[in-house]
Amino acid sequence: MNIINNFPKKSAGRLMNTDVPVVNVDENIDFIITKLLKDINKIESINYIYVINKNNVLKGVISIKELFRQSRKTKISSVMIKDLITASPKTHQEKVAYLALKNNIKSIPIIDKDNKLLGAVLSDSILNVVYNELQEDISHFAGVSHTPSNIDDINSMSLYHSLKNRLPWLILGIIGGIIAAKVIGLFEQTLSKNIILAAFIPLIVYIASAVATQAGFFIVRDLAIHKKIDFFSYLLKQFKVILSMGFLIGILIYGFTFLVYRDLSISMVLSLSIFLTILSSIITGIFIPYAFSKLKFDPANASGPIATIIQDLVSVSIYLLVASSLL
Repeated sequence: MNIINNFPKKSAGRLMNTDVPVVNVDENIDFIITKLLKDINKIESINYIYVINKNNVLKGVISIKELFRQSRKTKISSVMIKDLITASPKTHQEKVAYLALKNNIKSIPIIDKDNKLLGAVLSDSILNVVYNELQEDISHFAGVSHTPSNIDDINSMSLYHSLKNRLPWLILGIIGGIIAAKVIGLFEQTLSKNIILAAFIPLIVYIASAVATQAGFFIVRDLAIHKKIDFFSYLLKQFKVILSMGFLIGILIYGFTFLVYRDLSISMVLSLSIFLTILSSIITGIFIPYAFSKLKFDPANASGPIATIIQDLVSVSIYLLVASSLL
């Protein structure tokens, strides 16, 4: 049985070739050249000759060009390269290709846990991996790759499965709306004293939800087209943008409401509330879709309704708490 089939798909073990030039560490250049010329038709590639000991442990490597530069009487052990770039048979093929390109070498020797030589991933296999991965990435960015397992394919889904996947989240949204009404009821006294505050609840809710929806669309899209996201770096960039938007919109709201209502307290409440609610949209716009993606739910189905109702609850609560504190 071919040992190559024992290794995982897309691993170095599946790619490696076992018919590579191998010589003993005790042999000299003359013997190696004679042996190489004799076995030339049996060898898949002669970019490198791998040097092993009697136990098949990889000790070094020498290129064909360097081999013919040496004196025929020279021992291979004195001219071979001992600082080796190797991979295990379970190493992913992308990493093998990366090692070859990074170190500018034509093939990567594959060794087991005891450093015994199993074979080598040759240049044609490395180039094939690079080409296939590049094609896959280009297709992924173009939106024509295979759909990830946690993303629903609307075109192929039945009505039953569409309702099953989407309706429960909307029902949770309705429950959240009822809770939001209860929260507003808790601040009835504050609202009755400053009835103008009630008129701005839709604006507060809308602005924060709009920012959260923007951020949510970005991360859902990025999760779909990128295999890996450095979440903390991504979060920091989004935080800077959302913080800036909150600050600018807060100033704009302050100036506009003060010009219209000539009430410093109302302007302060509105501008501070909008700033804080926009800042809170980081949680609902970014954390929730990312969490649903990690839990293998389609973030487009799940995060939208859940994030919306959570953001609405948070926005109303922040607004009324700020109003109660400042008025």
